[in-house]
Amino acid sequence: MFNEVFGSDEQRALLRRGRAMADLTREDPRYSYYGRTVLLSTPEDGDIDQLAALCRLQGYSSYSCVPVADIDAVKQGLDTRGLAAMHYLRWEGSNTALVAAGAILAEHTLPTDLRLVRLDADTPADVMTSLAEMCLGCGVLPASGDVLRGLMFPAVCLVAMDDAGRVVSCAASARYAHPGHPTLGRQAWWGMLATDPARRGERLALILGALAMQAMEQTSGLGDFMTGVVPGNTASEAVCKRLGLAPSGQAIVGAADPMSLTSGQMTK
Repeated sequence: MFNEVFGSDEQRALLRRGRAMADLTREDPRYSYYGRTVLLSTPEDGDIDQLAALCRLQGYSSYSCVPVADIDAVKQGLDTRGLAAMHYLRWEGSNTALVAAGAILAEHTLPTDLRLVRLDADTPADVMTSLAEMCLGCGVLPASGDVLRGLMFPAVCLVAMDDAGRVVSCAASARYAHPGHPTLGRQAWWGMLATDPARRGERLALILGALAMQAMEQTSGLGDFMTGVVPGNTASEAVCKRLGLAPSGQAIVGAADPMSLTSGQMTK
């Protein structure tokens, strides 16, 4: 295992704690991990005190699926425990996503000056560094290297590289919950879409996002995708709609421990 982590000192410490916690919880279907921190899959998998404990141990954690009507109550419970609560709306898609991905790829291809690379165990460290620099410049925290390289469980990370060997765009997907979880065990996280500002407007993230969906389904059989979107982020909503995702009526509700994550959020 490479155990690569990226970002600020706080973010790297957070990812290391999340990676260690994943080793401890990997056999327990209550927990989810896709390369950042360990989460409780649903409120039924652990009460608010268990979630708060995960937040304090790692610096950030969340419930993966909370009905929209319950968002405020969960956030209040986290706030009263001294944590900085936040939420993302859950967007999902299965067959609709794969059909949309196919339609996009029938119409669009990467520019000829870019090379498509799928990260794996042999990907050089300088490519990982370039990926991290580009993502962090866009406000996106990369998942741990073990996950992005596909070394822990089914996962795909695709990057577009220019002639100078720089990563200019990326997208990723990974198994989300424990395969034994009764409702989320066949779902994949999809996201980490980012593009160098100098290459925006070329639909790079859209193309890589579609390719990541196809690769995830073809190599792992996981074709049910989810992602979290900050409410009101119209740019992310537009990409999700293009790729066949729709609001699920649920949210990812979590919190940062201000003692270890002073920014108050893990990633964009």
